[in-house]
Amino acid sequence: MTNTKQWILTAIVLLGLAPAAAQDAPRAESGAQAANGETARPLSAFFGLDNALPAMANLLCQGASGQDGMPIVLSHTVDAETLQAEDFRIVTRSGSERTPICSTLRPAGDPGELRTVLLIGEFGDAAGDPPARVLVSGDLFSDGVTGDPVNFRGTETNVTPLDAGPSLVFAEVVAEDRSSTESRGSSCPEGIQQVVRATWAGGVRLPDGDDLGDAERALYRVTVERPDGSTDEIVPAALADLGDNDNNHLLCLDTSAPAVSVSFPGGHLVDPNRDLNPDTRVAVSGSEDPRTQR
Repeated sequence: MTNTKQWILTAIVLLGLAPAAAQDAPRAESGAQAANGETARPLSAFFGLDNALPAMANLLCQGASGQDGMPIVLSHTVDAETLQAEDFRIVTRSGSERTPICSTLRPAGDPGELRTVLLIGEFGDAAGDPPARVLVSGDLFSDGVTGDPVNFRGTETNVTPLDAGPSLVFAEVVAEDRSSTESRGSSCPEGIQQVVRATWAGGVRLPDGDDLGDAERALYRVTVERPDGSTDEIVPAALADLGDNDNNHLLCLDTSAPAVSVSFPGGHLVDPNRDLNPDTRVAVSGSEDPRTQR
């Protein structure tokens, strides 16, 4: 199979494509804070493909062919039983409102990853009337992993335009024993002292369609804080959670010094629209880094 064909197939998988059912959910306050101190909100909305989903996408989402794809990354992991397409409204630059035809947590479906919702539908035209904002208009709840369930209803975020490249939008420390059993992708090697999950706004690959490798591991930088309060930038000892076609990577560190932020240089990875990533940095959840802006 050629790299071009591999990329087309990978783009389909990266964009998920299966609707999720909704059921009654526990009551929670809209915009309430969970135990990690984060207010429930969308962190990003990424206009990944414009009228570009191929015919085979209909096998996973009826009517998906020729539609748009937009991954939404949320501040908390989601209770999948409360997720439905009607929970979201997309507002275009002209003020027109659109509703997705499908919503899914695939392919980022490992435990701990369930914060990326893929929306499929007609969300506007990139050249004439692009999507500008995404609103959570229905009762979409977190799964309560970091505290009591919180409701995303009433929150919103601006849309990253189609021609913008993918950026890091979230990072968190993951227990190493859990990271080795939860991921459908590759695992960190034995002896690792700390694992950081880095989440991109959408799926990323190399420009030739291949998955990341050792060269890209060496481009990641993790800022850690030493016991005396000083900070160092280190390179992950290994890169894991590869091969599952989602928007998450595991950075395997050979130090227990607390991770503060994660960065990656521009010009090395592309999204399904083949836009290159910019220089990007994100704070590790629960830490503070004055150089980082979300």
